Amino acid sequence: MHDLVLSGGHVVDGTGGAAFRADVAVEEGRIAALGRAGSARRVIDVSGHLVAPGFVDMHSHSDLALLAEPGADAKVMQGVTGEVVGQDGLAYAPLDDFTLAAVRTQPAGWVGDPPGLDYGWRSVADYLGRFEASPPSLNVAFLVPHGNLRMMTVGTEDRPATDAELAEMRALVRRGMAEGALGLSTGLTYTPAMYAGTDELVKLCAEIVPFGGYFSPHTRSYGRGVMEAYDEMVDVCLRSGAPLHLTHCQVSFPGNEGRAGELVERLAAIDLRDLEVSADSYCYVPGSTYMAAFLPNWAWTEGPEGVLAHLADPAAAERIRRELEDVGTDGFHGAQMD
Repeated sequence: MHDLVLSGGHVVDGTGGAAFRADVAVEEGRIAALGRAGSARRVIDVSGHLVAPGFVDMHSHSDLALLAEPGADAKVMQGVTGEVVGQDGLAYAPLDDFTLAAVRTQPAGWVGDPPGLDYGWRSVADYLGRFEASPPSLNVAFLVPHGNLRMMTVGTEDRPATDAELAEMRALVRRGMAEGALGLSTGLTYTPAMYAGTDELVKLCAEIVPFGGYFSPHTRSYGRGVMEAYDEMVDVCLRSGAPLHLTHCQVSFPGNEGRAGELVERLAAIDLRDLEVSADSYCYVPGSTYMAAFLPNWAWTEGPEGVLAHLADPAAAERIRRELEDVGTDGFHGAQMD
């Protein structure tokens, strides 16, 4: 006898095929049978409804929300049963004290800063251990954030990493993967990851390959230079051997109208024997980030306090305004801001 049967629904199984009518039997939290399921301790009549596998949110910023509100009602009620956090190269492990202060400030608009949360962890293992100690209602996967690695080694300076700093970053990637991460993320329009060159990304991605990890980049541009930015990520993964997942893959910035087909053709031309490529995309035109992300990269080289100092200086503030409105900043993907 099954624990649960969802009876009479139309199943959409994720293969791309048409919906079909079937019962879904569940035992010990897993699907046990599909078709005519037989008896169960509990039967729910779902006639007239769609039944689908749980959705995996491949780009989530619930890094802290799942610790503060493990019920995750807002996601579960939408059918989400798994989330991938650690996105855009800025997240909550690994950490040192400097990096923790930075990530609690810089991407707070994505992640929030729940009151009363104990930030006592520093490693990937300790962060994931919080979920094991107090399991949320959905599954959680984590990506090692590139920006954290840079802050912990190079700081917020706009320069290439030294050999010693790169070796330290590579060791942090290996440790994070060994402690349970599924891959590496970066945010190449966010400081300090934006200061990294292509070769740095190749070397870091090479460290995730032995663990079966994948690379999830926020590219250098979704505006001016968008196709070149996607080409760079393909190059990184061809050279490193890491599978590529293009997160929030889109061409919705001003000046890119009508280019979606061009991007699809570009990706379709990749030989899957050479590179495994996947993508996620949001189904709306506006994006979402923290407002200070639009500032030019030079404004960020001394961290959030430096940004505030530049904005308080009339000459620097005028330079920022001019670059935002008349030129287009790297933070706003080369597009001019109205």
